[in-house]
Amino acid sequence: MSAPVTLLMAVHCHQPVGNFGFVFEEAFAKAYDPFLAALERHPGVRLALHYSGCLLDWLAEHRSAFLDRVRALVRRGQVEILASGYYEPILPLIPEADRQGQLAAMREAIRHHFGDDATGAWLTERVWEPDLPATLSRAGLRYTMVDTNQFAPARPWLPRALQVQDDAFWDLLGYYATEHAGESVLLFPASKRLRYSMPFAQVGETLAFLKRLQRQEPVAVTFADDGEKFGLWPKTYRWVYEEGWLDQFFSALERENEWLATTTFRDHVKAEPPSGRVYLPCGSYEEMLEWSGGYFRNFFTKYPEASAMEQKMLRVSRAITMLKEDQGLGIRDRGKGRKPRTSNPEPRTKEREQLLQEAERQLYAGQCNCAYWHGVFGGLYLSHLRRAVYAHLLTAERLAGQAAGREAVARVLDADADGQPECDLATPDMRLLLDPAEGGTITEWSLYEPAVNLLDTLSRRPEPYHEKLRTKAAHAQAAAGSSPTSIHDILGVKEANLDAHLLYDSHRRSAFLDYAFQAMPTLDEAVRSTWTERRLWPSGPFSLLPPLPRRGAAEPLSVRMVRELPGGGQIRKTVRMEAASPALDCAYELEGTEARVVALEFNLSLRDERFLTHPGELTAAAQWTLAEPSLGVSLRLVLDPPATLWHFPVETVSESEEGLERTYQGLAVICLWSVPPGSSWRSRVRWEARRSPDSPFPIGHC
Repeated sequence: MSAPVTLLMAVHCHQPVGNFGFVFEEAFAKAYDPFLAALERHPGVRLALHYSGCLLDWLAEHRSAFLDRVRALVRRGQVEILASGYYEPILPLIPEADRQGQLAAMREAIRHHFGDDATGAWLTERVWEPDLPATLSRAGLRYTMVDTNQFAPARPWLPRALQVQDDAFWDLLGYYATEHAGESVLLFPASKRLRYSMPFAQVGETLAFLKRLQRQEPVAVTFADDGEKFGLWPKTYRWVYEEGWLDQFFSALERENEWLATTTFRDHVKAEPPSGRVYLPCGSYEEMLEWSGGYFRNFFTKYPEASAMEQKMLRVSRAITMLKEDQGLGIRDRGKGRKPRTSNPEPRTKEREQLLQEAERQLYAGQCNCAYWHGVFGGLYLSHLRRAVYAHLLTAERLAGQAAGREAVARVLDADADGQPECDLATPDMRLLLDPAEGGTITEWSLYEPAVNLLDTLSRRPEPYHEKLRTKAAHAQAAAGSSPTSIHDILGVKEANLDAHLLYDSHRRSAFLDYAFQAMPTLDEAVRSTWTERRLWPSGPFSLLPPLPRRGAAEPLSVRMVRELPGGGQIRKTVRMEAASPALDCAYELEGTEARVVALEFNLSLRDERFLTHPGELTAAAQWTLAEPSLGVSLRLVLDPPATLWHFPVETVSESEEGLERTYQGLAVICLWSVPPGSSWRSRVRWEARRSPDSPFPIGHC
């Protein structure tokens, strides 16, 4: 006689830091609330729920009664609450001290909201690296879920009776122990077959699969996936709720209780031993591995903008950790026998502690994973998510600077871990990062109030789905002449003729990029990023020169760079950042070249309604302004000598769950001058930032 099957279910609910309020509202109405209501109607169904800290904060503020309902299900033993990093970080990407802080904050929130002491963890994006057992064990967490495909390298040593080949799906039953440096955790393999069938297949098909899992001994199979697929994903609300899929499924689980049981992970671990021991390599679910090229950190190679954000996060984390250690609040020592540094007497110790606590919270919010990568849900391509991450990181950085009592500072360091030096300039108002090796460009220009990175842009680059768009567009035109309707219908794109916007950049869209030409290029060449083919010399590294001396604290901070050109001639760049106001000067000097046209490019993240839709050109421009009133920031550009000024929106075509869409990533501003050949020539570009005092500065929901 066959033994029963236990179905273990983990449902994960999350909205990113900085997401729009209407998205939270829609997700609650279409997924979170009706799913919980279905659970309340079916007390015989037991499972685990996970709500990220970002979502918990929103629920506590806007839907507190919902949390009370979840707490009631926890009390009656129907629901187990899973922990995670509070703001849903990818744990392997953040320092161990931050891992422990985030996990502890989430466990405390679970105790507060639900009266539950979490012993299991939801692993963000199921990104696994081999040192995680130690992290989870130290945090008091005993088990987590990773996708079955991650167990595939260990197949020869896994119990054959618990391996399932069902059609094209390979699955694994039971759960397994693993460890790192002697600290252990339990892993539940999450079924791909169930992930693809729930809720998309008929209830009977899923039950038939579960029936096929029966063995002579009791077995358990795990489902672990997003709660948003139950109502928020396109076309799922009608299927799951209006047509009754979820109620039918839960009713079937209760009805088939003679051979099919549901329980929580906590109770299953108490009742059944592990099925074996396993060691897993770095991995994630199959789709994530496809998007990342096999390893999550590849996103930081493909997208320098994501790498810059990650390295910014790590620099802020290190600064806070070092200050906490000086304060006696550190989680770990940074070196054997290291003596604490002497802390500044001001601000007072209690004030410093409060500043660092808030800085740490802001850092954690800036570690929310969604803006650091790109798959089917937009992610990195969603500029409002990147802006929110930078806002939190900059707020954390500002608070840490206040705790340290710092004023203006200039230093040379390897800020982005590429093995080459960068220049870091900071005042109480703003921060600048310059990269001599990357063409002497400015890669970060951030204001602290409001907290915004003015260079938070994204280059246009090829994505695998772009070729699909081109193919569909060609087929549609062949079938229907010039009509774009069939393209829209076939691909689910959000606008017609989207393939016309598939333009690509050969460079990172930072600031103070320089170009030289024999003849004036066209604005269309700049928009299409084809003008680089005509430049007299390619971009190349600059060498640092000694900084200009400062005669006092009010004097500007400066960086000087020089480049010797391959065919003779020299370029010198000088960047001066005001110490007392948010302004910077960019001086450019050219000597001994045959260039007839020089261009300087700046890419800015502000959204000025006047410049969002089409390119523009000004001749003999001596000054120019742009603003984003909702952010409360305006910029004034002063040019000496006057220049031809081009501006155009930089837009990407990216994939989201609703289809392909065009997204504004920034505004390109290009200044062009005609220069006499062979002689020395100099230009000065000055940027001044201004803040509107009556504008709000929201930095997200967390």
